[in-house]
Amino acid sequence: MRVLDLSALGPGPFCSMLLADFGADVVAVERPATPHPFDPAKSLSRGKRSVVVDLRAPGGAEVIARLADAADVLLESNRPGTMERRGLGPDILCERNPRLIYTRLTGWGQDGPYRDRAGHDINYAAIAGTLGVIGDERPVPPLAMLGDLAGGSLFAALGIVMAIYERTVTGRGQVIDASIADGSALLNLTNLAEFNAGIWAGRGRHILSGSAPFYGPYACADGRFFAVGAIEPKFYANFLGALGIDNVDMSAQLDQARWPELRERIAAVFATKPRAHWSAVFADVDGCGAPVLELDELADDPHLRARATITTAPDGSVTAGPAPRLSRTPGRPGPAPRATGADTRDVLRESGFSDEEVSSLIADGTVAASG
Repeated sequence: MRVLDLSALGPGPFCSMLLADFGADVVAVERPATPHPFDPAKSLSRGKRSVVVDLRAPGGAEVIARLADAADVLLESNRPGTMERRGLGPDILCERNPRLIYTRLTGWGQDGPYRDRAGHDINYAAIAGTLGVIGDERPVPPLAMLGDLAGGSLFAALGIVMAIYERTVTGRGQVIDASIADGSALLNLTNLAEFNAGIWAGRGRHILSGSAPFYGPYACADGRFFAVGAIEPKFYANFLGALGIDNVDMSAQLDQARWPELRERIAAVFATKPRAHWSAVFADVDGCGAPVLELDELADDPHLRARATITTAPDGSVTAGPAPRLSRTPGRPGPAPRATGADTRDVLRESGFSDEEVSSLIADGTVAASG
């Protein structure tokens, strides 16, 4: 399964990395530019091959078109109309290769009044209503995970898998319009359900917002944090018992008027001992408690280590393993990112370019190859 990834920044490369983890032959088309000290796309390039093509060169578009002729999936993240202006729109490429699954992963989608606006994760999550439900007095940006990666990359990957399955029936590809705003709005569905039912309490007052004393992080004596998610009554009772807190009306768990006082009592108890103490306590208590780990602690967690959820490479870098777990065809993290342009010659030859054409394209700067 050949995936031709023309995207940049985070959402597109993360999407294609997910596919590479499960065996797709992902060819990342990179730009002939001086690499940035930290390139988000390069950090998501494990298991991919690297080709450099200059789309500004006279023959650049035709190189991409011929690469797409030999691909199963094309992934791009340009503003609407950009690929059409280059002569690489889905009408042209899907006519040349009817089996091509042409995936467009953008912030706003291919139509609508915002389609041409610039934006980033925070903007798409804001319009989708997802940003507005997180935080307290003010909305708290959920980094780029909720919009770009969950609302964008994951839905794009799901669309690709569904299109591949459909193609086994019809033999034809199709165009996928994956919008980060669309995906972010869908992730907000349970909050919309509460709104429609008239029980939405508002940002910072919802059970899962952190305002409930039985759901949220607490500071420990050493300045680290411990997270609690004791929603169900039996877990709630176990949670309070582990802290030694009594004289609590268990039937009033959802009475928001009592939340501030109880939260103060709980916070005072957590503040008496370091996080390690509470981790040991809740290891033997079914109270939905877990330490809030910092990035430099992930590799040492016994559960994450046992499942290879987090691994450490020989060079000391820490990474996350493939998900989900498949019993017969499990994913495997591919080799470290390749040098930019390391696979240009091989991929072009595999796509039907002759050795003379490859040499000519390198000589005139349309493509670049390293090594």
